[in-house]
Amino acid sequence: MRPSQIFRAHRGSISLSYGLTVAEKACLLALPALTGLAIDELLARSPWGLLTLLVVWLAQLFLGWARQCYDTRVFTGIYAELAQHTAMDQSERGESLSRVAGRVGLAREVVDFFEDELPAIAQNLLAVIGSLVMVFGYDREAGWIAACVLLPMGAANYWNGRKAARLQRALNGQIEREVDALASAQAPRLNRHFALLRRWRVALSDGQAGVWAITEGASVAALALMLWDFTHSPAFSAGAAYALIAYMRGFLDGLNDMPYVVNNLLSLRDVLRRLQT
Repeated sequence: MRPSQIFRAHRGSISLSYGLTVAEKACLLALPALTGLAIDELLARSPWGLLTLLVVWLAQLFLGWARQCYDTRVFTGIYAELAQHTAMDQSERGESLSRVAGRVGLAREVVDFFEDELPAIAQNLLAVIGSLVMVFGYDREAGWIAACVLLPMGAANYWNGRKAARLQRALNGQIEREVDALASAQAPRLNRHFALLRRWRVALSDGQAGVWAITEGASVAALALMLWDFTHSPAFSAGAAYALIAYMRGFLDGLNDMPYVVNNLLSLRDVLRRLQT
């Protein structure tokens, strides 16, 4: 079953889940600006900025609680349906018990794509694009400094993505053979199986760490330049400085999560290929 088929079968419930996610993240994106406004208004002896901040913060809290409760109910049901469909389909094709069990386990990754990866992609895009737009709103030069981080980040993710695709194929192939390895009850075969799983996972993690280090290094330089530039800007204030730093951190955190998202998308692509063969 393809992701598009799963989405069509559960269009209403999945759309509501994503709507709650977007609303929650929109509130989160507004918090640094509202906090900065509250700081400046409190310094001017006005409480309205603080009250506005509290209202939006409570709205974000409620939306987050509702989304988490709703997501669990929706996606556990989808997984149960998909796991049954996968088990029946693979058995009818004459696959071995080991491969059927492995692919039922891999089917969980398809559901995780809807429950975790798509919201994570939306969150990262909102964090990166939204935060960058807000930085530009506070100071145009600071915005261009922040945008320069996209160059080394993009190059590092491209390099890591090509390597990660090969590693994900090897990892998922080994997972499919896990039941056979366990059924053999042979120490050498079990040692080799788990050693290979460790090898592929360590290699994937090392790739993510490398991209993170490159992005973070560029981020340190960008943040230092941005702060130097903004403290000499006529728009500088205590609240604006706080908001600018918070948006820059949100922008950078979104970039740092990109290797994880890329690896999971590559894994999903390989899992779907296996489930459809």
